[in-house]
Amino acid sequence: MLPLILLISGCSKPEKKSQSSVAIKEVNEFPYLAFTNLDGSPATTRDLPGASVIILFNADCDHCQREAQAIQEKMESFKNYTLLFIASDTPEGIRKFAQDYKLSNQTNVRFGKADGTDVYTNFGSIPTPSIYIYSKEKRFVKSFMGETPVDDIIAFL
Repeated sequence: MLPLILLISGCSKPEKKSQSSVAIKEVNEFPYLAFTNLDGSPATTRDLPGASVIILFNADCDHCQREAQAIQEKMESFKNYTLLFIASDTPEGIRKFAQDYKLSNQTNVRFGKADGTDVYTNFGSIPTPSIYIYSKEKRFVKSFMGETPVDDIIAFL
C-alpha cells in the first residue's frame, strides 16, 4: 500500500507558482567600466540609465572633435538618450573639450575620466572615437568604431 501512495504522490501535478513569486531578473548589458565624473565623484557605466550612448574619445583626436561637433549639431536627435563621453585625458583636457564643442551645458551629456588600462580591459583595442548604443531596457544595440556619420548613429536610436 505504501508504494502505491508514494507513486500517486510522485505523479501529482507540480504546484503552480503565482507570477508574483517569480523573480524577474533585471537586464543590464552595459560593460563594467569605472570612471570619475568631472565633479570628482566615482561612477560606473553599469549605473547609467537605459537609453544611453557611451562615447570613448581622446580630447586631442581630430576624429573625436569632428564627431563631437556633429553630435552637438544634432543634439535634438539625442534628447531621449544620456550621452556619456569617457576619455583617459586629464580632467582639465576633458572639460576644455566639453566646452569647445558646446556639450558641457547639455542636460543629457556627461563627461568622465577612465584609466586607459580599464578601457582596454573592457573594450579591447579600439579606435577613437568608439560609440556604443544601449536601449532603454539596458540592452546593447550597436557599436561604431572610428569616426562615423552622425546620421548613421541616429538611425539606431
